Amino acid sequence: MRIKLNTVNVIEIANGEFQSLRAFANVPKGNKRAEKLFRRLIEEYEKPLPKDAPRSDEEDFESYIEEGLYERTGYELLLTHSV
Repeated sequence: MRIKLNTVNVIEIANGEFQSLRAFANVPKGNKRAEKLFRRLIEEYEKPLPKDAPRSDEEDFESYIEEGLYERTGYELLLTHSV
C-alpha cells in the first residue's frame, strides 16, 4: 500500500546540514500553523544577532512566505508543499 501525504513543510538547514522537518496538513489551518512556525523560527534566529544587524520587517516576512525561503549566512528555512 502506498500512502500519499499532502503536506506543507518547514525545513530547517544550518551550515549545510539538515536540522529539522516539520510537516502540517495542507489545509488552511495547517498552512497557517506552518507559516506561524516559519516566522517564529526566523525571529528566533535573528534575536541574538548584533543590534546593528538588519532585522526582518512585515514586508520581508510576507516575501519569505511567498517565496518559501529565508536565507541568512549559514542558515536556511524552506516552506514547501508536498504530495
